[in-house]
Amino acid sequence: MSKPKHAWMVRAGNENALADAVEAKNAVAIGWVAMGDISSLKTREEFIQRYQDSYPESSPNRVSVNAGQVYRFAREIRDGDYVLTYNKTSREVLIGIAEGPCEYTPSLFTDRYPYIRRVQWLKRVSRDDFSAPARRSLGGLLTVFQLDQHIDEIHEIVAAKDAVPATSEEDEAPPFFEDVRAQADELIADLISRLDPYDFQDLVAATLRAMGFRAISVAPGPDGGVDIVAHPDPFGFQKPRIKVQVKHRKGAVGGPEISQFLGTLHLDDNGLYVSTGGFTRDAVFKAESSNSPIKLLDRDSFIDLLLEHYETLEPEFKARIPLRKVWIPTL
Repeated sequence: MSKPKHAWMVRAGNENALADAVEAKNAVAIGWVAMGDISSLKTREEFIQRYQDSYPESSPNRVSVNAGQVYRFAREIRDGDYVLTYNKTSREVLIGIAEGPCEYTPSLFTDRYPYIRRVQWLKRVSRDDFSAPARRSLGGLLTVFQLDQHIDEIHEIVAAKDAVPATSEEDEAPPFFEDVRAQADELIADLISRLDPYDFQDLVAATLRAMGFRAISVAPGPDGGVDIVAHPDPFGFQKPRIKVQVKHRKGAVGGPEISQFLGTLHLDDNGLYVSTGGFTRDAVFKAESSNSPIKLLDRDSFIDLLLEHYETLEPEFKARIPLRKVWIPTL
């Protein structure tokens, strides 16, 4: 295939909300629903004015950034451009080709994401298939942004070797702190993804110890559904007693697995289920309707917990996930 002139990242909704639907529906979508039908808007200035009218309390910077994203999605993406979207749960990138104009179709996904672009999906690849500079770009904060600086690499991953560098205009930048944090979270997720399941289990136990619990990781082998046991005191007499199940994989944990884990919890036990692949809706329902106290942590929630207690983490585990604190002005 000939090489497209441009490449775009379009996020799969807030909190990865559309990740499981974009491939089946052969489309990507964005929100900002208060702007209404934008089919009559042509220029960037018209998009900015509509955004200001729709979100009057927004700061000038937010108006510029968000209106620019809607403008790019509606007017700058062209037929034949590469479109990429990222599934944070599976750490996979969908690569496809844009087909047709922007449509105002609230019924395709949900009314929260009414603006859509049709896409012919070509390939699903691991985030790890990209170079480190490309992975940093993929972790950007914006919902819609250009990836022209990596178009050669994208084209090589999809099909061919003969690519010609492309140029692009500079996009509006999100707040620097938020952009750096978003990229850092994805790079930390890369480090975690490289751990084997038992090393990740040990990292979860170490994080609990950094929180002040006594946490013992069960040795590899049959564990009866419990990977870690944690409690506040050395002898396990004090409450709460926490039983932990850890799944380090791409696939989401389902309802039957949650039910099996709940069966291991006895009176006064608390359950913690950590899954880097996330949880199905049935799994969340099983947990929420349980009589036993249980908390579900997906990959992003675990990373937040790790970062909160990183300074008191044991040196061995800091060496596995090496991080350095930096101070960034947020004004």
